[in-house]
Amino acid sequence: MAYEYPSAAGTVLLIQDRGHWLLHFAGRHSGGWPSPDAAARAVARHQSGLAAWDRRRIEAPEDLLDWRPLGESL
Repeated sequence: MAYEYPSAAGTVLLIQDRGHWLLHFAGRHSGGWPSPDAAARAVARHQSGLAAWDRRRIEAPEDLLDWRPLGESL
């Protein structure tokens, strides 16, 4: 399962890996959240731990319903 959000700086991905959720952006990843909702909130609040995202202060929705499901998530 995965989700994406097309931001002004590029596509942001939330991907599940070994039971945790990771943020992928600009060729890097960060995270380890227990749910995709927690990951989306961290991304939206620029508290992702990924400097390439957090410093840009670009808008992203906190609500996972505003992200697009990818692949088998459909």
